[in-house]
Amino acid sequence: TKLGEGTAIKIMDGMTICDSRMVRYMKGVADKAKIKWQPEILPAGGTDTAGIQRMTAGGAIAGAISIPTRHLHQVIEMADKTDIKESINLLNECLLSLDKFNWDFEQ
Repeated sequence: TKLGEGTAIKIMDGMTICDSRMVRYMKGVADKAKIKWQPEILPAGGTDTAGIQRMTAGGAIAGAISIPTRHLHQVIEMADKTDIKESINLLNECLLSLDKFNWDFEQ
């Protein structure tokens, strides 16, 4: 991801592939609310998204909103303030319309 290019919607990381419905939902919410976003595809590493997906025997719909950073887990870690604001805005908008989305698989 790039600093200053908006919040990141996770597609996949080293431990999980996000549910396509969740990715589609978050992209749609971001576009509708005119929230700048970028896809996040990480070949290594992981987040709690993988654990959430595997919480139940049948799995769970999971996705992630990430704040693009540099020097992760270092004392010099940095992020763009606008990306942080966009991440908060996307989370808020997603929570407000979560119950209105059709979570069925597309035919």
